[in-house]
Amino acid sequence: MVLPLMVFPLLLAACQTAQPQSDAMQADPEDRALAEAACGSCHSVEAYGLSPNAAAPEWPRIANTRGLTRASLTTWLTDAHNYPADMDFYLDEAEVEQLVDYMMTLRREDYHPPY
Repeated sequence: MVLPLMVFPLLLAACQTAQPQSDAMQADPEDRALAEAACGSCHSVEAYGLSPNAAAPEWPRIANTRGLTRASLTTWLTDAHNYPADMDFYLDEAEVEQLVDYMMTLRREDYHPPY
């Protein structure tokens, strides 16, 4: 009787699926909160998922764009002329830095777009 009770926790643990590993789990919570508040109504800012607005790319897709660097992303976010008309807002320098910091945590060598 004792043996089945000892095996039960092992069997239960084996039934759980592992969460995908991502540096986004280690992202600064304030950076992630800003991303969600400023951009989450159109973009998926999570490590996985689809954007609420089909025309807005998911942040992991942007972060994993070939050739994208911290500097190029900072430049793009700093220049409001790059934004589509729907993105009618201003980001100050500190906010841009926070968003870039968060987005860089979404980079993965094994990234595959969700569709």
